[in-house]
Amino acid sequence: MQRIAAAGNTARREDQAALAKAGEDKARVLAELRSLAGSAWTRADQKNRQLWFGLGGAAIGILAWSILPGLVAREIVPTSWQWPERIAARTLDMPMWEGGQRLMRTAAPDAFANIAAGDQIVTANRKALEDCRKRADRAHDAVRCTVSVAPGRKK
Repeated sequence: MQRIAAAGNTARREDQAALAKAGEDKARVLAELRSLAGSAWTRADQKNRQLWFGLGGAAIGILAWSILPGLVAREIVPTSWQWPERIAARTLDMPMWEGGQRLMRTAAPDAFANIAAGDQIVTANRKALEDCRKRADRAHDAVRCTVSVAPGRKK
């Protein structure tokens, strides 16, 4: 009987040791699972952060790129470089001369029409105006000149 009891005690101790080891293994596996789940959350958070920082950087870049060139063109570079004018012409996708005409025509149509009419008169009377300028230079005073004006177009 004692041998049976001793054999039973030995078996129970082995079972208790096996149960204790199984409990430790379970605790270790659960700790590993928690760390994996935690790192998975951390990875997702990191990807979200990277996305938001990337979008924020792109937005700041767009904003800076829209403000800085105009600021540099107006305030920093010499006016002889004509950067604002070149930027305006490039924006209109036109040479500077035609772009300037378009801007004037859009900003003040009546004033631009007057400029265009004056240019037509000067172009048509270039020789007479040159002669008149020479007479004024010799006289050191204003002189009267005769010019020809073509009839205007009917609207």
